[in-house]
Amino acid sequence: MSRNSDKTTDTDSAEPGASAHQRVVNDYFKITSGVIHSVRNYAIETAGLRRGLGRWLDVGGKKVVDLGSGTGELCWLLDSLSAASVVGVNLSQEEIDFAKPYVPVQFVCQDIIEYLSSCPDESVDGIFALNILEHLSRDELVLLLDNSRRVLVPGGRLVAMVPNGTSPYGTMTRYWDFTHLLAFTPSSVRQLMRLSGFSCVEFMEWGPRAYGVKSFIRYVLWQLIRLGIALRLIIETGSSKGGIYTSDMIFRLTK
Repeated sequence: MSRNSDKTTDTDSAEPGASAHQRVVNDYFKITSGVIHSVRNYAIETAGLRRGLGRWLDVGGKKVVDLGSGTGELCWLLDSLSAASVVGVNLSQEEIDFAKPYVPVQFVCQDIIEYLSSCPDESVDGIFALNILEHLSRDELVLLLDNSRRVLVPGGRLVAMVPNGTSPYGTMTRYWDFTHLLAFTPSSVRQLMRLSGFSCVEFMEWGPRAYGVKSFIRYVLWQLIRLGIALRLIIETGSSKGGIYTSDMIFRLTK
């Protein structure tokens, strides 16, 4: 968890009278991520990430940063794909301590914007920000994107996963975590792309991938459902509204 909230970590106890949001941030491992895991098998746990991100995991020989690295799943995957270096940045020291026995990369316990601000210009090939941008305020988000563009090499990319406001169930993801502040649409991401000076943006759905019989059936059914969503939008508005309908969406910004 790496929401940049008053520069505290999970090792700090909430001050008397602290906001409800701050209390969740302070104890994020205990309240949220730590209750999910006991014994780890990162090869199994990252299989879905690998299928979902697919060709966007082109990190071989590259220097990459994972913002909001949580308990290290994506860091483990990036390292296993022969990235030249991987840095996981997380505000929760407890999550970092949990990941370290399993994930042989560098972890930094720091506010993600402070970390990016300290990086030299054009020093990173790729930045990943999965399930973290929605924790930021609008001003923080723009500052993060500005710094991301600065530290990326020419042609470098930022890959993000965020709640999708276009989905019929986008509010489920938007409010799934008590500390979420934002949801996104393809239109709002394009606004951010232009505001921060990135050259282009690509989108992918975070939905079923066919890799077996059951997943193939889910994939086919999802295609039928998304066709219905598209038709409904076209009938109402005359537009498919970007064609990304899963509750979460992925986008990739290129410098």
